[in-house]
Amino acid sequence: MSDPLRPMSTGELLDRTFVLYRKNFVLFVGIAAVTHAINLAYQLLTIQSSPMLHRGRFGFSYYAGLGLAWAFAVVVVTVSQAATVKAVAAVHLNRSTSVWAAYRDLGKRIISVFGVLALVLLLCGLITGIIVVILIMLMGVLLVGLHYGGAPSMAANVVLALIFLAVAFAAFVAVYVRYALATQACVVEGLRAWAAMKRSVSLSKEHRWRIAIIYSLLVIFVSTVAWTLSWAARSAVFPFHSRLVSAIVVAVTGFLSGTLTAPLITIAMSLLYYDERVRKEAFDLHVMMANLDIPAETATLPASL
Repeated sequence: MSDPLRPMSTGELLDRTFVLYRKNFVLFVGIAAVTHAINLAYQLLTIQSSPMLHRGRFGFSYYAGLGLAWAFAVVVVTVSQAATVKAVAAVHLNRSTSVWAAYRDLGKRIISVFGVLALVLLLCGLITGIIVVILIMLMGVLLVGLHYGGAPSMAANVVLALIFLAVAFAAFVAVYVRYALATQACVVEGLRAWAAMKRSVSLSKEHRWRIAIIYSLLVIFVSTVAWTLSWAARSAVFPFHSRLVSAIVVAVTGFLSGTLTAPLITIAMSLLYYDERVRKEAFDLHVMMANLDIPAETATLPASL
């Protein structure tokens, strides 16, 4: 292997993410383009329900269309992420693959991947929701106390709102990082949804802070790129004064930014998955023995590399 498996620092892992992306640019962008193109087609077909065309008119059909668009995007992006995991599993271990092979090799595992998605959303939403309810109750008590104590109500509202958002976000991240490697475990090891969730909890143990840091940095990077492209696109079409043109351009811009940047987070999480296996299970030795073709009676290899 040109890049032997070994434990990587946070900086090395981020660097490896961009190196892997750059060296296999066509592969990763091709995988992302397939599903993002499907999502773009759906957006263009339902362009009349775009939020940009319904400013000030928020009826049931508006929210229903918005919900369906979000759900459809989540589904197609989840498939793209699973295929990207397959591709990373190949190129990181110095094996050949292609866009078609990455999708083809998913097979029935995609059902378990959707199971992982549902469980992660359910657990993150449930636990974060409980914490939010508790925070709202505490905020109400504090505001009442501050009001009768004569403290400035506006300043109190702002401070408490910021604390509320920070705690709610921290709660979501704390729950999410436990299961951030579940998709990788599901796709690479062929585990069912709940088994993949438990596998992620085990692998992420003791290094969840690192997962949170890497994930947050890449989310900020991806969001910045998406916002910059969206701003440039809106500025370019502003002279036309057409909401329809603006909606189409924004949809196309979203396709471009998603295709170019979405693979980065999945690549990083996949590298983290392998890094944790190297640290906790000596996965690098298993791969080395497999490459040396050591007889089965002298080496016990994992079910899936």
